[in-house]
Amino acid sequence: MSRRLTPLLRPLLGPLRIETPLGLFSVLWAFGTALNSLENSPLSGLMVYPLVVLLLFNPEQLWAIATFAVMHAILLALRLPGIANHSVLALLVDTGLVIGCLRVWTRRGASGATSADGAQRALWDAVRGPLKATLVLVYAFAVFDKLNRSFFDPTVSCAVSQVGKMLTLHGITGWPADPSVFQYNIYLTLIVETAIVALLLWPRAASLGATLGLLFHLGLGWARFYDFATLAFALYLFFLPWDRVQDRLSRMRSQTGTLFFVAFAGVALCSVIFYGVLENPVIVPGARWSLTADTLLCLCWTAAVVPMLWPIFRGRDIEADPRRWHGTALAWVVPAIALLNGATPYLGLKTVSNYSMFSNLRTEGGMTNHLLVPAGRFFISDRQNDLVRVESMLRPNPPHWPWWSVATGHSDPRWSAEIPGARIPFSEIRRIVQNWHDLGVPTATVVFERNGERQVVQDAYADAEIMRPMPWLERKLFSYRVVDPDGMPARCRW
Repeated sequence: MSRRLTPLLRPLLGPLRIETPLGLFSVLWAFGTALNSLENSPLSGLMVYPLVVLLLFNPEQLWAIATFAVMHAILLALRLPGIANHSVLALLVDTGLVIGCLRVWTRRGASGATSADGAQRALWDAVRGPLKATLVLVYAFAVFDKLNRSFFDPTVSCAVSQVGKMLTLHGITGWPADPSVFQYNIYLTLIVETAIVALLLWPRAASLGATLGLLFHLGLGWARFYDFATLAFALYLFFLPWDRVQDRLSRMRSQTGTLFFVAFAGVALCSVIFYGVLENPVIVPGARWSLTADTLLCLCWTAAVVPMLWPIFRGRDIEADPRRWHGTALAWVVPAIALLNGATPYLGLKTVSNYSMFSNLRTEGGMTNHLLVPAGRFFISDRQNDLVRVESMLRPNPPHWPWWSVATGHSDPRWSAEIPGARIPFSEIRRIVQNWHDLGVPTATVVFERNGERQVVQDAYADAEIMRPMPWLERKLFSYRVVDPDGMPARCRW
């Protein structure tokens, strides 16, 4: 091998260049970000992969962390409002990291300090408390949203259907058709998610909480949730004492770094071949079991994270860390936003991208299935109650898609797959049509039923009510999922 190439390849062939907990966090954060695209659509991550490489090769450098956080946050913001829970969490954490980096640089400039190690610890302390609070809030709302009648109904519960999804992804077709077989997962999910938060918040049991979270999310990861799992693992580090994590990093075997990069390469290779090139995840078909690309992806992902994190998480914390809730004042805006975002379905503002995905929660149309929050009690807007049934929404493609639409992947909302018959708030039609107008779509036709009256709008751009101005920020923040028929349980939806 050329001596000139050896220094470039050493990070891929030798140990991870991690010396501090911040470096380990960066590596996991980059890996989790890449997994969001590599799980089944590798070409969608072309804008992200350069950022991932930048952070993997410079996990300890604040300039690399800040660059990654800014650019990643911009890409996520462009994809709003229809992003998944883990992407909302990533956007919040990226914001916190940018605030933390700015804080460290301004203080370094004022004091003249130049120590790299000091800057890494300063960033950690600047964001530790706010990022911990953010993760706790995401877990809390994820549990709270599941306290509804539909989640406890094994015929529709996401806790049951996701087990079936996992078996299907891995080519197992002979699993029982009776959903009650998996109803244990309803209670297991709620108990374990609650236990993870409780243990993480108890300093002497934080390691146990991180270990339980590692085991729980390893299971969920095999249902293709390994992107969220990896981001959660990265945030668990903030609940552990800096010195303890750093000490265990210093004793990490060099083979661990090699295995991580080999496994990472395995994930990328499987994704590109079977989802990017062949566009067929079935490798070896069988009657009752087939070998699929998802099985290989999950095996590689498990091989990447377990050897690295098990030695870090296992054990017991003997004493509380006095700096465990430290954080710069401005960074606390991040958990404040997380709190408001989680409350939006109960405020009547939106039902997508607020941690309620896969919870079976319904709060629309003057009805709710939640066991604790009465219907509309805390609504500050009536958007969720004004429901329509969409028969069709038609539009041609514009002559040229704007660059930001091409960069983030222009697509229709998920509920459009349920047309005809999709029930959604009327403001969702307004949002979509006005977005089409701004994207340069020449015409739009909408047919829907509202308050028992069928309306055929041949030129949606000429309809005063549909085109009643909706602020750009509102269109970027508020979106809705399909509402099931009244009297029926809420099905499991994204």
